[in-house]
Amino acid sequence: MQIDRESLPDFWTGRVTVGTTPVQIQAASLPLRKGLYLKIDETIAAAIVSLGKTASVLGFAIKAGQASPMLFVDDLNKLWLVSTDAGTIVTWIAF
Repeated sequence: MQIDRESLPDFWTGRVTVGTTPVQIQAASLPLRKGLYLKIDETIAAAIVSLGKTASVLGFAIKAGQASPMLFVDDLNKLWLVSTDAGTIVTWIAF
């Protein structure tokens, strides 16, 4: 298989409003084949969103206007987010 020619049968997109209390990207299980990318809306320019595998372990930070690298997870509900500012919009695309 040539990785540059790999095609996935489906993908999903969504958005979540994140505040200063940790939230799951999605509570319901959504099995993924590869993972996902996150993008932090730049409306709140000072916002920094942290993500992690539980509500108490959040450490990977992304600034407003930035996108994450590919996050290799097998289910969307395994990621939690928290922001330095209320009302931060995070959009995502998952494969």
